[in-house]
Amino acid sequence: MRLFRSRKLPIIVVIGILSASLLGSFIYAKSDSVDQNAKAKSDSVDQNAKAKSDSADQNAKAKSDSVDQNAKAKSSVRVASASKPSGSLPDETRFQPIAENNRLQLKADPTSGHFTVTSKQTGEIWRSFPNSQNWQDKLNTDAWKVHLGSPFMFRYLEFNTRKDLLIESNFNAQGGTVTGFEKTDDGFKIRYEMPDIGFIIPVEVKLGEDFVETKILADGLVDEKVYPKGEKDPKARLASIRLFPFLDAQTSDNEDGFLFVPDGPGALLDFKKHRTGTQNLYSERIYGDDLAYSNRNTMSDRNPVSLPVFGLKSNKQAVLGVVTEGGEYANIVAAPSGSFSQYNWVTPEYQYRFKFFQPTDTKKLNGYLTYSTEITKSDRATRYYFIDEQNNQEISYVTLAERYRAHLMQEYGMKPLTNAKLKLQLHLLGGDTEDGFLWDSYLPLTTTEEATKIVNDLLAVGVKDMDISYLGWQNDGYSEYGGAFPVPNKLGGNEGMKKFAEYANSKGLSVYLDASSYTFNSGSKDGFRKNRDGLRDLGSSIIGTVVSPRFMEKVFVDDLEEAKSLGINGYLLGYGIGSFLNTDYNENYLSTREQSKEIQVRLFEQTKEALGDVQVARGNEYTLQYINHLDNLPSTYSYDLFVDRVVPFVQIALHGLTTYSFNYANLSDDYREAFLKGIEYGAVPSFVVTYAQSEELLKSLNLQQFYSTNYRDWIQEMESQYKNYEEALGDVQDKFITGHRELMSGVYETTYSNGKQIIVNYNNKKVTVGSHVVEAKNYIVNQGGA
Repeated sequence: MRLFRSRKLPIIVVIGILSASLLGSFIYAKSDSVDQNAKAKSDSVDQNAKAKSDSADQNAKAKSDSVDQNAKAKSSVRVASASKPSGSLPDETRFQPIAENNRLQLKADPTSGHFTVTSKQTGEIWRSFPNSQNWQDKLNTDAWKVHLGSPFMFRYLEFNTRKDLLIESNFNAQGGTVTGFEKTDDGFKIRYEMPDIGFIIPVEVKLGEDFVETKILADGLVDEKVYPKGEKDPKARLASIRLFPFLDAQTSDNEDGFLFVPDGPGALLDFKKHRTGTQNLYSERIYGDDLAYSNRNTMSDRNPVSLPVFGLKSNKQAVLGVVTEGGEYANIVAAPSGSFSQYNWVTPEYQYRFKFFQPTDTKKLNGYLTYSTEITKSDRATRYYFIDEQNNQEISYVTLAERYRAHLMQEYGMKPLTNAKLKLQLHLLGGDTEDGFLWDSYLPLTTTEEATKIVNDLLAVGVKDMDISYLGWQNDGYSEYGGAFPVPNKLGGNEGMKKFAEYANSKGLSVYLDASSYTFNSGSKDGFRKNRDGLRDLGSSIIGTVVSPRFMEKVFVDDLEEAKSLGINGYLLGYGIGSFLNTDYNENYLSTREQSKEIQVRLFEQTKEALGDVQVARGNEYTLQYINHLDNLPSTYSYDLFVDRVVPFVQIALHGLTTYSFNYANLSDDYREAFLKGIEYGAVPSFVVTYAQSEELLKSLNLQQFYSTNYRDWIQEMESQYKNYEEALGDVQDKFITGHRELMSGVYETTYSNGKQIIVNYNNKKVTVGSHVVEAKNYIVNQGGA
């Protein structure tokens, strides 16, 4: 299970590794990979196995055990056996005018649904199919040409043949036909039918001011065929679809461009004619893995996709894609040229059925992998923003991030910050359970009185503004879940927390309680019973100590009034309240992944209404409109990726709309580089500290990652970082980032909307930039801009 926050990682013992999707790829070639099922160690998580990570950029792999030989299978994906026509691209001379506005004109081919969008100002053209340049390149095999020319690709299963085997195909390969085409006020609707397998896919395309939105409609979607009596029914059912997967796909021959994928802060795959390695593919699920299907399957080690966004730039044009409906059931998929064809492409893949482990015994030790039989129906839509070069201003990842920022403001109502101050993010670790020989006891690490002393000392050295988040404040401490209230007496009790909040507020500071623990319950508090109230996967296995979202919602709401009585300013949310989503098959609390998202949104709304403010750790897109700070934002990419550049796409999009911080500075592997990254990316400083000596934390088995927390050891660094950040970024907290570039190897420049520039040098020697000298491992501030 990957890390969702740096402070908490409930390690679910997931065993029986099987990669059902082979990185989610649609590889039009035979696969001889061996699926593996592994015997389960346990269907519940021992609380002592939980760990809380010290790095927001680490990921923890699921554990596996020995292979169950009875469940072995020789392939999880194969190519459809239907006869395949020769691949060709649509004839643009047959396209008909469909809709237009002041900026764009939409044309479409009624026989295929393919379309083009033309900029009225520059004449740039975007196509729903690949650029025809180098179509005959030898890398574009005949098989892949059929993919490249099709309006959509899909995967399906034949449940009566083999329940765990995906079959890859596309509209053209299936000999599909268009049985309906209708113009609408701002676009068209088209109905695709594939009679051989009985699939009907209804699609809608709409033209907006500077975008086209493509949608697979739930109403009218059919994936079942009625066979004559006596004729064998393979029971073909839809698993996933990629609609117009090669929209604006380009070769790497003459095009200057890149693919953008939402890994970490943002990752670019530059167009390269010759790239090391073949069959490189990025495929990650939006909003992360779903535990209801991940048990006994391989879980991703990459950064979770918190923003449903992707992009492609070539020469003087670009496209920014945003999944606007059904993101809970979609992956972002991308491949550079030379991987499967001569084209660079990136697309969403909409999922309709999911692989899971079906136990065959009561102990859930043996079983087999199969797919969910029920289809997950909902509209699936992606908006493609078309960007062309204006006034000779070259398009870059900054341009795409700025358009996404505008999307957040237009669609979510996010507003620019006003008169925002730079605040140190101070995280106080309250207490935990001390492991004893015969019995456990409470381990206080920072009482509310001691918290007052820490804040006093920071104010005394010049740290004027800070947000204070109390971790481990709940009953029984940081690593025990359930029954959060009352605040333990050894920490100060409810009254002590109330007095601390009053004190902090009198100094103009805000106090937040970490409320991420509501996602879990490790005992029987709050009336919780694991067998009755725990999250269950589709095989009916209980997922560790994770609680059903609907159960969590009730407990959370019931506690809000008590939290309000403490006079705190808000909650710090995360985990199952903002940073990951699960389907729940517990019959007492049935919840789809989409409904889980709706529950989370309600909790954000209610928290904001009851307490005033809300922060989130690694928040997903749907949380951004409610927050005033984003905690533990990733500052680097997943190192397994074949990326060429890491860029601050997320930070460019969010700076000036909300503040954000990275991993705790005092837990960084490279303290200086982490500091410089924060300066370059426009973050604010963040520390986690205790009043107790750091060695006191060793008395708990669950706090090993907090290896240096005594505030006295870090107060000078907190003062120094705060003052350096304030000098560099204090006057741009409410300003947009308008520029970012690499000036030379290891030297980066960030520009803000008021003209201020920050130049950061990561090299071990000083560099000269224009008239400026930047010392090694240091930065300069150019107040007026270049």
